[in-house]
Amino acid sequence: MVRLRTHPEGIRALWTWAQLNWETVVQKLPPGLSMLGSVVQIVTNSFTTIESVSEIEKFYSDKSTKGFDQSLAQSLDSIRGKAKWVERDAQEVRSWLFQRGFLNSKL
Repeated sequence: MVRLRTHPEGIRALWTWAQLNWETVVQKLPPGLSMLGSVVQIVTNSFTTIESVSEIEKFYSDKSTKGFDQSLAQSLDSIRGKAKWVERDAQEVRSWLFQRGFLNSKL
């Protein structure tokens, strides 16, 4: 699971898998076990947009988060922080990459 978080397609595939298999995940890792919180962080923490925060919140809105509420809150906070960083510094990073030949255009 962890290796999928290294690229955008893997991040999205992992989240999709978690949503489709949520009932099975909860059966195998009941809320009383700390592993459920770890799985929630693994499948959510790599996102970097505010839109993904909304999507994750919507998914869990009708589910009990007992046993992993803190892990979920930490993931959402981490995503918000990354989204703000991207919003603040994306243009500067693109410019730096372009100047050093890593990008063909400034986009």
